[in-house]
Amino acid sequence: MDDCKQLSEFYDAYALGALDGPELAEIEAHLARGCPNCTPGVAEARGVVAQLAHLAPDAQPPAALRARILAAATSIAATAPASRTSASVRVERRASLFPSWAWAMAAALLLVTGYSIHQTRQLDRQLSAVERDLREGQAQRAAIESEREHYEMAMEILAAQDTKSLELMPKKAAMPPVQAYWNPKMGLLMMAANMPQMPSNMTLQLWMVPKKGAPMSVGIFRPDGQGHVMMVAAPDAPMTEIAALAISEEPAGGSVQPTSTPVWVGPLS
Repeated sequence: MDDCKQLSEFYDAYALGALDGPELAEIEAHLARGCPNCTPGVAEARGVVAQLAHLAPDAQPPAALRARILAAATSIAATAPASRTSASVRVERRASLFPSWAWAMAAALLLVTGYSIHQTRQLDRQLSAVERDLREGQAQRAAIESEREHYEMAMEILAAQDTKSLELMPKKAAMPPVQAYWNPKMGLLMMAANMPQMPSNMTLQLWMVPKKGAPMSVGIFRPDGQGHVMMVAAPDAPMTEIAALAISEEPAGGSVQPTSTPVWVGPLS
């Protein structure tokens, strides 16, 4: 029923042949299955449009033909019953209520309204598509900018003289080692290649293991499609208070404390 209410705006444009696109296809589909709402609505619109025939300009007949027609009409009127003549007068009076200029204005308004609604719908669809593309472009730009900043930070950490490097060795066979670089002023960089893919409900989590106390989370990460990992973080604890770095497999979203034995461990000597 809601579809019929929306389509009712296009009945007049359809009757005028000024409709196309998805609205035309939907109206024709409704008519094909005998929709009890759209079928009479379109029929009424077609009846109004049919009156456009009254808009044809008056043509002046030849004088001889006009004289013969008037003579014949006079003869018929003289022999016709009074009731017929009265009925004709009533019909003429009704017809005079709708002069040709009124039909012209109604038809023009009908056509303009139908066309305007159709154009507005098309512009709305185009605007929605442009806004969607703009949002996607802004998101892509933000992601590229964030990745560029991470690479710049990584290069600065690698180039700094006071950066300390360590290797996190795997506890499982055939796992690649993970390289870490920690600068006390710039932060921590972690890189790896050929990392195994993670199930969708799991993630990897990097931990700082202090000399005293419970492990502290640095962040969660997942390898990309090629098994590459690069993570830049700013640890809260000073390097001098950390005994080791460790990576464990955790549920998606990460954990407050490790829920499994770390798969990679690297002592910070």
